[in-house]
Amino acid sequence: MTLSRGIYHIENAGVPVAIDLYNGSSADGTAIKGWSFGDGTKLNWNQLWLVEPVAGKTDTFTVRSLIAGSYMDLAGGSSDNQTPITGSQRTGTNQEWIIKYSADNKSYKMMNSASGTFADLYNGGSLDGTPIYGWQGDFNNNQPHQCWFFKRMSLSSAQVNAVIKNNPHLSTQYKGYQTDGEYLILPPYLWQEIWNTTGLSKGNKKWRREIFDCDDFALVMKSAIAEWGAEKWRADGFAVFCGLMLGTKPGAAHAYNFTISDDYTKVVFFEPQTNKFMDDIGCNAYLAYF
Repeated sequence: MTLSRGIYHIENAGVPVAIDLYNGSSADGTAIKGWSFGDGTKLNWNQLWLVEPVAGKTDTFTVRSLIAGSYMDLAGGSSDNQTPITGSQRTGTNQEWIIKYSADNKSYKMMNSASGTFADLYNGGSLDGTPIYGWQGDFNNNQPHQCWFFKRMSLSSAQVNAVIKNNPHLSTQYKGYQTDGEYLILPPYLWQEIWNTTGLSKGNKKWRREIFDCDDFALVMKSAIAEWGAEKWRADGFAVFCGLMLGTKPGAAHAYNFTISDDYTKVVFFEPQTNKFMDDIGCNAYLAYF
């Protein structure tokens, strides 16, 4: 199966380490290493990668660090074993990777387009800081130090729309508008951390009839997540997901935010007045944009 464009956490098939840009540095030549990722409940920003197809080339992709904006690069495009893989600015085919299933049809292998060598976790090591090199190999084996699981961390606009339309809390007049093509889905703890920086429900951002009411709360939250993403990431070509819905309930209307669940199967509502998530916010949405 061809890999889809998206944001991924790339995990080794043999040991619990992920492809990590050391310290998230944007400097050319920054080492890319294997690094642990714990239980996965907290994101490591140095381990998120935007994988994008190269136009006109089958199964060929660039792999770009979200936090640094640099690309996964085989130093000099060399075919020598133990050639360093680093983060660098976009220059050529040494930053293009042919990504296809390995022989097990579960994990993927990453072959550099310039050299024909593979991204290899040195000796399959599990220690933080284990080097990742270019090394000879082929697609027809399951050597775990060259096999990688691509855990997707984003959804396309079409996928988000499909999840929303399966949500039971929509009115028959519902319309949705998306403004971007690929969305990074943040875990709930990050939403709540970002909300804590907004000043909502404090000072002059408390609820006030008409002057600062539900739609203003939802707009501030959506803006806060967008600003957080703009400050956090140097890569572009994706958005950080934060939806806004307008809904109705008997005798009232309401505005609120929403996101997608961790398993990407359902809508989760967010009340920006209280910093709380819920599966049912008591409204049926007639309009959403994200």
